[in-house]
Amino acid sequence: MGQNKIRKLFSRAYEQAEIALWSLGLSAIICFAAFAVPQLPEIWARAERIRAQEIAAEHAYFCEKTGTKADSQKYSQCLLVLGSFRLVVEKRIADEEDF
Repeated sequence: MGQNKIRKLFSRAYEQAEIALWSLGLSAIICFAAFAVPQLPEIWARAERIRAQEIAAEHAYFCEKTGTKADSQKYSQCLLVLGSFRLVVEKRIADEEDF
């Protein structure tokens, strides 16, 4: 008789915990949908701007590393060459990922 009461007690506790966890999961999904999803385009745009700035800084670093002075014709050509090289490499990587 005592064993049966303990089993019922644990069964009820398990059911209550399961209900609480499902409620918590559902509320987390609702909060994500209400607060995070509307901001995703802004977050993606900010990440893209940061990436573009980092790429521009890398290009400037490599052009300056080769001894090309900033604000010169050769420097502008160096930036263009690095940019086109990066596009070729990124396209190659994207093509390899498709396989």
